[in-house]
Amino acid sequence: MKLLDCIGDAPAVAMLGMCKNAGKTTAMNRLIRELAAAGQGPVALTSIGRDGEATDLVTGTYKPPIYMREGMLAATAEQLLSFCDVSREILAATGLYTSLGEVIVFRARSDGFVQLAGPGIVDHMKQLREELTRFGGKTVLIDGALSRLSLLAGAEGGVCVLSTGASLDRDMEKVVADTAYVASLLTLEQGQASGPALGKLTLFAEEGTGEAVSDIAALKRSGGAETLLAEGAFTESQGRRLLQAHCPKVGLTLLVRDASCLMLRRETWEALRLRGMEYRVLQPTRLAAVTVNPFSAGGWQFDGAAFKEKMQAAVPVPVLDVQE
Repeated sequence: MKLLDCIGDAPAVAMLGMCKNAGKTTAMNRLIRELAAAGQGPVALTSIGRDGEATDLVTGTYKPPIYMREGMLAATAEQLLSFCDVSREILAATGLYTSLGEVIVFRARSDGFVQLAGPGIVDHMKQLREELTRFGGKTVLIDGALSRLSLLAGAEGGVCVLSTGASLDRDMEKVVADTAYVASLLTLEQGQASGPALGKLTLFAEEGTGEAVSDIAALKRSGGAETLLAEGAFTESQGRRLLQAHCPKVGLTLLVRDASCLMLRRETWEALRLRGMEYRVLQPTRLAAVTVNPFSAGGWQFDGAAFKEKMQAAVPVPVLDVQE
């Protein structure tokens, strides 16, 4: 199966990694090749943060560079233009800034390697995507980050690809379980509040009336279908306090803005779910595929076939080995 088959004609694709060396850049390069081979219009590249450098700036390990084709578009910080070894036509200075300077949009006039750095503000990423589309970009690839999922509003109407691998942990079962948990967050269904938030936490009764919740441990419920709206993050400590208070019981739905606002450990998420909690988001994401990398930067590796098989059994989307 091709990665392109999974994303279809999505106008934007956010590439996410469970950890460093998960194979995210390899997956991105694979998708760039497949899009180019299919002739699906100009591809546009950008990043949340920085990507494309040959050596990871934190771990010092090798990273595969991003390779773009002639005719593709890219948006990157001004200071990184000298690290892009493609002939380029500058199209626009966007007025959007990063720590590495203003974000510049250019068209590649030859094949070559690029380094990407884009904005770190939701509205700026939306503006940048509009700019790339204005210059003819049909599919915008955004190098993303799990820690900044809210920025994927810039990929609205598009899909996510999640990359994971042996670098996450030596224990294959733990890698599968942790990745399946994140996949669950990225596939949460959309929910709707019955009214505006009345505080950091608002409990809406079945008939739609809302009441501010000042102490989550003292949450009082009628026992029917109710929705707990969190304004901002719903944290691990809040989740544990609910468990300690023997709440919830069946019928409570936790509603947050997007998947980045659910800051629960996998074990707490599961414990609340077993108590009857359901989870919904106001702004859903769409996970198109999971890619797996059986090789770790630490020197160990998994059995590739077994890893892929276990992952496929744990997530509801296609799983591809980036090395295949």
